[in-house]
Amino acid sequence: MITLRPLTDVDLEQVDEWLDAPHVRRWWVEDKASQYLPVLSGEDPMHVLIAIHEERQVGLGQWYRWDDEPSRTVYGIPEGAAGIDYLIGHAHDCERGLGTALVAALVEAAAPCPVWVPVEESNEPSRRVLEKNGFELMAVKACELPEEPWAGPQAIYRLQR
Repeated sequence: MITLRPLTDVDLEQVDEWLDAPHVRRWWVEDKASQYLPVLSGEDPMHVLIAIHEERQVGLGQWYRWDDEPSRTVYGIPEGAAGIDYLIGHAHDCERGLGTALVAALVEAAAPCPVWVPVEESNEPSRRVLEKNGFELMAVKACELPEEPWAGPQAIYRLQR
């Protein structure tokens, strides 16, 4: 249902449009597509992917190794785990199963390691998508990241594989 392809510089305008959409902006507060320039140049090891459904770009997903992230210890995530982030770009594509399919595709792309995902506790749609994919709620923790002062408590999910 969802296929993934690597982000290219041609996608940045579309990604900015998605990041500015009200249903996305609520959870991706200060993000801009320019944050992906280090990924495109190979300086950042994160894997950023465009989600395709029926030959149409519908969203963005990314996976990374938590060992590369300073926030790993803040959330209590063990070494060797992968993390994912995801969004459906247009509101009319939400609540159609695309988010669930996108997470399933990202989990497949993230290799055989356990996947841990912090998501704002109040983000019920994202939490449902994770639970539909077999993720288990491990904890709820206050967000103590200086770069995310707006973030509320984080529900920490794990998919053990």
